[in-house]
Amino acid sequence: MTDRERLQRILHEQIPISRAMGVGVVALHSLSLELSAPLAANHNHAGTGFAGSLYSLASLAGWALLRQYLESHGMKAQLLLADARIRYLRPATGDFSVISRMERAQASELLAALCRGRKPRLELKIRIRSGGHQVASFTGSYAAAPVSD
Repeated sequence: MTDRERLQRILHEQIPISRAMGVGVVALHSLSLELSAPLAANHNHAGTGFAGSLYSLASLAGWALLRQYLESHGMKAQLLLADARIRYLRPATGDFSVISRMERAQASELLAALCRGRKPRLELKIRIRSGGHQVASFTGSYAAAPVSD
């Protein structure tokens, strides 16, 4: 099983709404990931992307990126979305995807803070795309607390 497949399984098991939404892990790299969701399972009354699904996919992408990054460095943390803002730019008229990226400096600060037993916050900016267009922008502030086995 690839890391991408493993992460998708974890998402579906630990966050059941991701299975109902049809969330797929499209790409997974050290400092970025891409998730997708089909419009067929996430549309509103007008046949465009349901705003709550767009928000959910973006918030999930931030959580998944941080979880995967920490795990790849042998660390665990309790990860929570502490604050978020979304700006809807245009309707999602087809399947949609999100790309979550973390800067190398953010990643280093996250690891260092957790190693010192601190509870860092990290802001991620996430783009939501559909039909070749950016349809929304999401900014999430994620909190991390060290977890010991």
